[in-house]
Amino acid sequence: MADQFSFVGSYGTKPLSGSLSFAPLIDTPINESINLDAKHLDEVDLTADAPVSVNFGGVTNANIVILKATGKCRARITSADGASQAIPFDTYLILMSESVPVTAIDITRVAGVETLVKIFLGEKS
Repeated sequence: MADQFSFVGSYGTKPLSGSLSFAPLIDTPINESINLDAKHLDEVDLTADAPVSVNFGGVTNANIVILKATGKCRARITSADGASQAIPFDTYLILMSESVPVTAIDITRVAGVETLVKIFLGEKS
């Protein structure tokens, strides 16, 4: 049974001071959706300093990757193109790619700081 993943909202900037009538303003809506054949939710408690591989569950190729951390981490992401990239993040890392899915992820915490990471992976239909 398929699911539909939706990412809806907006992002923007606005000046906090000065004249607002001529200040540059960014306000961009987000309305993305993709049908999923498989999804996997997980939670990893990083209690050691070594990298931890993310379990993909029933997902083979992740077109949607969302990582939410309680502290600073580094995610090493490997794509179907074969390239591996290390991306530092804290709070959220959101990646959507329809044409080049993610095939492996490992996560490393800041040395000595216990960190909880919530994981969502989705594979498109």
